[in-house]
Amino acid sequence: MPPLNPQQLTEFLTTGRQIMKLGTVTAEGWPYVCPVWFDYDGQTFTVAGRRKAKWVANIKASSKVSVCVDTYDPPYTRVIIEAEAVIEDDAWLPSAPTRAIRYLGEEEGMRYFNSTRNEPRCLIRITPRTVSTWTGGGWHPKYRE
Repeated sequence: MPPLNPQQLTEFLTTGRQIMKLGTVTAEGWPYVCPVWFDYDGQTFTVAGRRKAKWVANIKASSKVSVCVDTYDPPYTRVIIEAEAVIEDDAWLPSAPTRAIRYLGEEEGMRYFNSTRNEPRCLIRITPRTVSTWTGGGWHPKYRE
């Protein structure tokens, strides 16, 4: 189960419809994980959340987040990240349907975009601190006794 090289990592995170599992911490200290759509520019991620979403409130209270982006079918691929999340714009309005089309397809993506384009969201940038990846099956040698 080798790690992804930089080109493979970028390709994995910018193609397909993988959902990010974004982990935040509640005010009571409990983990809170929410599936979100994302964009990746080769260095950072952006996600957009409803301003009243619990995970957005969690990020406002603590910028430390964890991320998992993975596949469900073999050959399995996994990206695990520790990161800092910053709310860049708490009244962001999308200007293009790119993300909706990626996840919903052309027709449904345009329908979703047009029906929600005037609903403000929080635009959040996630900057990785650590990144761990692997692809394939089996056990990594470090786990063998």
